[in-house]
Amino acid sequence: MRMAQYGRLFGGTSILILAITAQAAAAQDASGTPASRTSATQATTPATQEAAPASDAAQPAPQAPIESDANADDIIVTGVRASLASAQSIKRNASQIVDSIVAEDIGKLPDNTVADALQRVTGVQVTRGAGEAGTVLIRGLPNVATVLNGREAFTGVGRGFALQDIPAELIAGVDVYKTSTPDLVEGGVAGLIDVRLRRPFDFAGSQVAASGRAVYSDQAKKWGYIGSGLISQRWDTGIGEMGLLVAASYNKRLYQDQTAFDFVSSGTPIATPDTVGGLYTAGDRRRTALNASFQWRPNADVEFYADGVFTRYDNKIAVDFFIGLPKAGALSNVVANAEFPLLAASSTTTNAYTLTSKQAYLNRTDNYQAVVGGKWTLGQAVLNTEVTYNYSKVPNRNAILDTSFNVPRLDVNYDVGGTPQVALTGVDLTDPGIYTIRTLFDNNSLDTSEQIAWRNDLTIKPDSEVIQSLKIGTRYTHRNVRSQATASIPIGFPSAAGAPLTSIPGFASLSPGGLVKGALGIDRFVTADTGILLNDTDTIRALFGQPTGPRAYEPNLAFFNGEDTYAFYGQVGYRFDLGGMVLDGVAGARVVNTVEDLNGNGVSSKQNYLNVLPSINARLGLTDTLFLRAAAGKTVTRPEFGQLNPLITLVPSGATGTQQYIGTGSGGNPDLQPIRSTAYDASIEWYPARSTSITAAGFYRDLSGYIQTYSQPENFGGSYLVNRPRNAGDGYLAGAEVAYQQFFDFLPGALSGLGVQLNGTYMDGKTDDPINGGKQRIVNVSHWAYNAVAIYEKYGVSARLAYNWRSSYVDSYNSGGVQASTILVDPVSRLDFSGSYSPTEWLTLTFDATNILDDVYHDRFKGKNSVTGVFYDSPRDTRTYDRTIQIGARVKF
Repeated sequence: MRMAQYGRLFGGTSILILAITAQAAAAQDASGTPASRTSATQATTPATQEAAPASDAAQPAPQAPIESDANADDIIVTGVRASLASAQSIKRNASQIVDSIVAEDIGKLPDNTVADALQRVTGVQVTRGAGEAGTVLIRGLPNVATVLNGREAFTGVGRGFALQDIPAELIAGVDVYKTSTPDLVEGGVAGLIDVRLRRPFDFAGSQVAASGRAVYSDQAKKWGYIGSGLISQRWDTGIGEMGLLVAASYNKRLYQDQTAFDFVSSGTPIATPDTVGGLYTAGDRRRTALNASFQWRPNADVEFYADGVFTRYDNKIAVDFFIGLPKAGALSNVVANAEFPLLAASSTTTNAYTLTSKQAYLNRTDNYQAVVGGKWTLGQAVLNTEVTYNYSKVPNRNAILDTSFNVPRLDVNYDVGGTPQVALTGVDLTDPGIYTIRTLFDNNSLDTSEQIAWRNDLTIKPDSEVIQSLKIGTRYTHRNVRSQATASIPIGFPSAAGAPLTSIPGFASLSPGGLVKGALGIDRFVTADTGILLNDTDTIRALFGQPTGPRAYEPNLAFFNGEDTYAFYGQVGYRFDLGGMVLDGVAGARVVNTVEDLNGNGVSSKQNYLNVLPSINARLGLTDTLFLRAAAGKTVTRPEFGQLNPLITLVPSGATGTQQYIGTGSGGNPDLQPIRSTAYDASIEWYPARSTSITAAGFYRDLSGYIQTYSQPENFGGSYLVNRPRNAGDGYLAGAEVAYQQFFDFLPGALSGLGVQLNGTYMDGKTDDPINGGKQRIVNVSHWAYNAVAIYEKYGVSARLAYNWRSSYVDSYNSGGVQASTILVDPVSRLDFSGSYSPTEWLTLTFDATNILDDVYHDRFKGKNSVTGVFYDSPRDTRTYDRTIQIGARVKF
């Protein structure tokens, strides 16, 4: 959209708001503005956990407290109710359209991780794997900026940090910004998530708290645990007031995911899947986190502070694969699918060459953030300056060993309720003596990233009834990224005969059992031992005729990136009285210049681009409790550093399939441009009581250059199907959200503790289809999603039963094969419970259960084949995840 059009947008928005007439409204209390904003503070006592006004927010006169329908003297606002009231206050009083989660007490978010908790927020969805919620999507998009206490943070070579790496025990709250103001860090087309940690001046005095939980996972059949502690103290000294807070958390979780799969189909006249099988993914994950904060206030007008955060993620993963190869033998009895006759419904293979594989991984992430800063109040001006240092190191390694055996007869039914069913005749999969060592993959990688950021903000509050605040600021960042890795190439055994798996004492290991609830038909089988693969790798290397020690990094896979950004912003906080109604908000622009210098082995790329990001947020008080909002602005998301990698890895297909390509490839794309968007938002919000609200919002994103990862044939001395990120062209995302929460204080007796949260989202998003033309759905965007949460809080009991559901969405495009090229995920749901009882003020006993309904994940190849244009619908993955129970306690003094 051109700037002239953008000016008309602002003008049209203003005219619309000015044209609205309604009854008089008192100006709202600004005490709920998120505390992570510059110059803000936060009180964390549950009954009063609302943030102080940010320096850039409009400052209207306070209004009278909102009374509940019931007698206020009968209501004790604590626990979940206090957290919901605080979150509602933040939403009501923020300059932007924002949704928040507030920890009801030290060590207690309403879910186990930040990512889990965010799935309850209106318009937010998550993807799952490795025993937890992973990618967080705002309105279906993963292009989310993440900040820690308002400061940019990241993991490895990514733009954001892994939200699941921040333990819930350290969190004061999480704010999800769906519209932007110029003082927010740029980078989120979808929005921005700010994770707020605690600081010593958050507390009125000293504070000591600790918590512990034991966690049982039913598929892993093992216990883990979580422990945390916090100490905070404030002192009055001869040189002013000082405060120090130290918090720590340690989390050990043992999990298991299970998957059954049909992979891409090929062959004529009836195409059969190239592979069929299943896998157990068992993880031993440990997370360590430390948070320290020091604040010094020499007098009422000056404050200095220093904050430090360290997180470590360790995950030892053992994947046991069973891989059937229907075409690696004498294929017969191929029965055509009744609905799609070019695809096989079932088949028989005699003397079938079959594989098992152990994939062992050691993954680690170390993240450090250190901040020093100060704030000075100079009459009507407030100056804030701070320097942030970020460092992330991600060393990973894996060892994979493939073993083979021959099956006299392999029968496969490719779709039994969405899951393949495999029957083996004439072989005992639990006998180590039938397995032969075939192939080794021996890989390691190292990603490091370092950043210095310097930010300055000046806020002036003039003597004006209209202009409430003027704010300008600058931000400079310098970041270096380095990525090195070995090539993931198969190392074949020196002799064609291979070697018995039993030739190395103790090397044979039996997999878990009960794969996807027995639906696959494969139970336990033998693979290599995880410990020997990872801890005695040199023995395996010697068996394959390889030198000892880790393999050298492949120069063609290394890339090194330098990035500098220069940002300036200016914004005004305004307030008008329109015939008894109050119109307030923030308007301004952020200007940022980005300089990229990307280098690989013999290749380089330089980019220098300027983005001007104007925005306006407006709120009109129709009554004391009813508000109308409108917002518009431009946003930008830079490509991930890994996406900019200029190098490609090519892997030959091998002899077990009959694919139309000689191999596959993957890599980055140094020509990627940032995703740009023009955003339009509007909402209406009603707050009849302190913890009661009904809200509705509509949104539209005009997208340019949206990045999607998909496969396309490319020529590298032959045709390879290469998977890489690409700018998919223009697109849009549009939708609506509704939300309702209330406690039923009017009910008699014990029933007055009941409450409910309901929210739902509709979305539609499409971008240009660069291969077939026309438009295609944006990956990960579900058309429908909702949360239904039942709450109870009374007599020291706090309980919450939460159901989450999202409709079908696209996982990926252009997967290759004869079948449909699009992978579509079936609707996903989940039911979780969280409960606690506080027999005393200082002790809380907790019980939690997740994935109660034990829902099964399915996705399918569904749609048209990208080459033939023929419609197909056939299964791909079936996945089951752990159900967990947690028992614990929290203490606070």
